[in-house]
Amino acid sequence: MHSTLLKEILLLAGIAIVCGVAGILTGWLLQSLLLGLLLYTAWHLYRIAGLPDIIAKRRQAGAGYTSGLWSDVIRALNSREKETRLHTHELLESLDLYRSTVAILPDAVAILQADGRLVWSNIAAETLLGIPSHGTAGKFFSSLVNDPTLEEYLSAGEYSRPLTLSAPKNRSMIIRLHILTIERENSLNVIVAQDISQQYYLDVSQRDFIANISHELRTPLTVITGLLEQIEAEVSGSELGKRMTGIMQIQALRMRDLIADLLALTELETDRQPDSHETVPVPDILETIIDEARTIGTSSSHVLIPDIQPGFGLHGNATELHTAFSNLVVNAIRHTLDRTEITVQWRADETGARFSVSDSGDGIPARHIPRLTERFYRTDKSRSRDTGGTGLGLSIVKQVLD
Repeated sequence: MHSTLLKEILLLAGIAIVCGVAGILTGWLLQSLLLGLLLYTAWHLYRIAGLPDIIAKRRQAGAGYTSGLWSDVIRALNSREKETRLHTHELLESLDLYRSTVAILPDAVAILQADGRLVWSNIAAETLLGIPSHGTAGKFFSSLVNDPTLEEYLSAGEYSRPLTLSAPKNRSMIIRLHILTIERENSLNVIVAQDISQQYYLDVSQRDFIANISHELRTPLTVITGLLEQIEAEVSGSELGKRMTGIMQIQALRMRDLIADLLALTELETDRQPDSHETVPVPDILETIIDEARTIGTSSSHVLIPDIQPGFGLHGNATELHTAFSNLVVNAIRHTLDRTEITVQWRADETGARFSVSDSGDGIPARHIPRLTERFYRTDKSRSRDTGGTGLGLSIVKQVLD
């Protein structure tokens, strides 16, 4: 048996013996025993009443706590307090380490309460977001960062896509901003902003170069195409001449299509319009695309099967959606064998919409799937060129969907 408990039992037994003897001598045995038990209980209640002050360190443990059962209680409390202090110290050190690490990150970090008040921000937040490094905790983020685009993004509450914008205090700097929500009793929003100026301006330069060179090539290509038509008329009596001019015309048309796709892709990347609230009649567009596809040179030997549910459209840009859907249908025609069945399906309900182009061909090997939307990526380079593709169709589709 535990020694302290044994001592406490012996103490209680001693009190009972003393009170019993006194009761026998006085003739009040039961009353004496009850009085002893009451005194014993009162003593422990007094000790219990003093515990809160001892735990709160408002007073030291007196003599009544230095022996017996209460000495073990105080010893256990002191041990737990020591462990708690040590654990708290370790947590504070870890928190200080995390804060110090985040503070020196090149990316801006700002933590907001659900009502938009600033909890904390690092040093980079002053450069990228314009948040002063001192005296800002508790202030509303909107009063610290005056940017209508950012305010609209924050108030919308939809943070699945990052926001790209000019830095509020330096409009030549381009930042990409992510917002992460920490769900808890009092939810927090963590804003992370990254300086992407170098990559942004490099991309702009590349797009401008492609757009400019494509525009510059259109005029001479038009002249070449016109001259080829004249030459074809001049050599109409020569089989060799007709064959040579035919080859040149095919290549000129490929170049024309390539330039058109490059310009379309560049326009999608540089001139993104805000989401449209206009409803696009997708079933009508798909019927038009199927009719257009049947005029493609190789499509006469394919079987196009429309499976289009009427009555449901999409909010978006009609021209862009036409381009994306058309590219997928034309791809299926160009990259399948003759007499292949191609099904164009459109299904929609209140939960969403689904567009698919499926065929009975061999399909695409799994290793190519992750790279299909890369520019000029071809699963079969020789066949793709023979079928007249530019290698940009799926890149355009991806850009429209993004």
